[in-house]
Amino acid sequence: MTDSQLIHDFLNGDEDAFHTLVARYQRQLFYCVKSVVFNSEDAKDITQEAFIRAFNNLKKLKNRDSFKNWLFQIAMNLSKDHLRKKKELVELGNWIQDEKYAIEKEIAGKDLAKRIKVILESMPPKQRMILSLYLLKEMKPKEIANYLNMNQATVRTNLHFGLKNLRSLMTSEGVI
Repeated sequence: MTDSQLIHDFLNGDEDAFHTLVARYQRQLFYCVKSVVFNSEDAKDITQEAFIRAFNNLKKLKNRDSFKNWLFQIAMNLSKDHLRKKKELVELGNWIQDEKYAIEKEIAGKDLAKRIKVILESMPPKQRMILSLYLLKEMKPKEIANYLNMNQATVRTNLHFGLKNLRSLMTSEGVI
């Protein structure tokens, strides 16, 4: 069933239809949010809150075919709000420890890890999200565009400026 059909059924009293929408997008939305907030527990909370808001406001959605975009926009707005409220953004522990990227070989000491946290924190959320998917999940720009339901040119632009920004900030901080 399409999202539009499920929404129609839900609005006509079939609560299982909304559960189907949750099952369809929960995992993808969680990883998208996690790529912005870098914390699994916060990502779970934000994902849950996004679904609650979608549930409560589904009647207001005019274009039912755009449910996924609408849901992801809710989640991104909640993620941005979360980052504004919470000055401390990143728990890089898992990322730094990840042997696949061997960052621990390049980063020595807690001081340097703190500097990298500050660098990532200073980046715009959209760039941070796209960089995470590109660097950590090794997704190609086309895959990221599909995953986030974004225009591929937007992804490429954000990726280009995100990498440039990351390189520049890491250089100015003396990380590389």
